[in-house]
Amino acid sequence: MESSEAIEKIILSRDGDWEFDHQVSLVFDDHVRKSIPCYNDIQELIGILSKKILSQNSLVYDLGTATGEIIRSIHRANPNTKIRYVGVDKSVSMLKVAREKCRTMKQVTFYNQDLETFTFKPAKLIVAAFTFQFIKTEHRPFILESIYKALKPNGHFILCEKISYADAAEHDFFVNVHHTWKENHFTFEEIRAKKERLKHIMQPLTLEENMALLGQANFEHPQLFFKWCNFACILAKKAMVDHL
Repeated sequence: MESSEAIEKIILSRDGDWEFDHQVSLVFDDHVRKSIPCYNDIQELIGILSKKILSQNSLVYDLGTATGEIIRSIHRANPNTKIRYVGVDKSVSMLKVAREKCRTMKQVTFYNQDLETFTFKPAKLIVAAFTFQFIKTEHRPFILESIYKALKPNGHFILCEKISYADAAEHDFFVNVHHTWKENHFTFEEIRAKKERLKHIMQPLTLEENMALLGQANFEHPQLFFKWCNFACILAKKAMVDHL
């Protein structure tokens, strides 16, 4: 069997758009930590936030669950709370890893489905960590509306995204900062190649655009709780009483 480093070298050298396929699923947990700054801190923060939100028999959705890391983080933060977990992802390969990692947990269900067609049940917490950036921008308002409707009163939505900047100079500056950070883990050629493979499938919005979309979906006063240059995490809350 090839080493993780060897597999990573292969996927970074391929042509065509980036895919979350079998080879990526084998190295994803390590690769994402070398691609997104403070990834472990974000995981821990989501777990801590969940302790303040969830109660017995709460339902949690993890959208774009990948290998189930968010579900495991929330589970670790709430060891004595009976919680139902649902992970949704388009990648069969990623879900195979997620099911294996969560096999000892009770009340965990995974679905291989697009979010555009997914039917939610009433939930206390819904998380989408670095998922919406891969969804076509024209589909995001509908999905956010579905999330809002599915949340129980006083329920929360956590949105973590790579973001862009409206000002071109600002945008390029923070992209370069991020690339400099990534040089701790990848070569310049690997960074450039992955950027090329992502350009057709990843569509980051500005922080302001993400906030506006949340507002359009009726979330009240979404709050930024984490930011690192061109990465941001937002906590949005559904009102106790829906707007008429």
